[in-house]
Amino acid sequence: MPTTNKMDPRDEQRAVKVWAPPVLPNGRSRAVMALLLSLCCHGGGRRSTARAQLSAVARQIKKAPAYLLLASGFLAMMASVACADPLILAAADTWPTAYLFDGKATGMLVDLVTEAYRRAGHSVEVRLMPWARCLKEAEMGEVDGVFSAFKLPERERFLAYSKEALTVQVIAFFARADSTQSFDGDLAALRDVRIGVITGTSYGERFDEAVRTRVLRNVEQTNTIESNLKKLILGRVGLVPSYRYVALDTARRLHLLAQIREVSPPLDAVPTYLAFTKARDLSKWSEDFDAALASMKQDGTYDRIIGEYLR
Repeated sequence: MPTTNKMDPRDEQRAVKVWAPPVLPNGRSRAVMALLLSLCCHGGGRRSTARAQLSAVARQIKKAPAYLLLASGFLAMMASVACADPLILAAADTWPTAYLFDGKATGMLVDLVTEAYRRAGHSVEVRLMPWARCLKEAEMGEVDGVFSAFKLPERERFLAYSKEALTVQVIAFFARADSTQSFDGDLAALRDVRIGVITGTSYGERFDEAVRTRVLRNVEQTNTIESNLKKLILGRVGLVPSYRYVALDTARRLHLLAQIREVSPPLDAVPTYLAFTKARDLSKWSEDFDAALASMKQDGTYDRIIGEYLR
């Protein structure tokens, strides 16, 4: 029979069928095999879940030391496969930072992150969802990371941040164009104003603390900036805090730009980051991102991408 360097897919299937873990008590072998195959074939949260389940099985059987050695060896063998997986990142579905176009995630921040990892030789999959869900899935290890996130003490429990800031978000209040509502920098003066916010979103430590301590006591939550701006136009809220370019771009899309105005001074200017789940070690991905983003800022690519969306 002629020899070839290429494995027949049927032989690959047979190889999987032939290999089996050692016989374990209480019929555990089949379960262990399924979990090891899950580690091999899946990425992100599913691999993390399989790893946790393997550890649980190991604790329940007498051959735990030998089994753990086997599992550790298998994981080491699969390290190269794991590194080949795309990084799964979640972002809030918001114009112009991250949104769907022709069925594909795009936007200013999506382009920045994708270009950085292209330079680093990695592939990225971006999933769009409400911001509160982004954070929850990162905490559970269902995604590898989120962007763009403020550094907050309560988030550092489950998120590891990049060193390079992805962007600096200027946060401002917006009111109806015909409103006389003003803001002089004193949040306490807004205690009776109805303010619309997005669930799970931080508007800077000063604003967040004012909400926590009930200095701002009339806050209404919704899931999107679109909903907030529509409520503003209808008079259901008096002010909407937002990242400046997100609010302005969204108002432009909804043909509401002439009906809103930015209230000065800005509420805050806060650096935001790509943040990684602490459910697994993604420090290499973080280091690669930092190096690539720094090079983009130096060679002008960073400013060019932002300019394409904010001109």
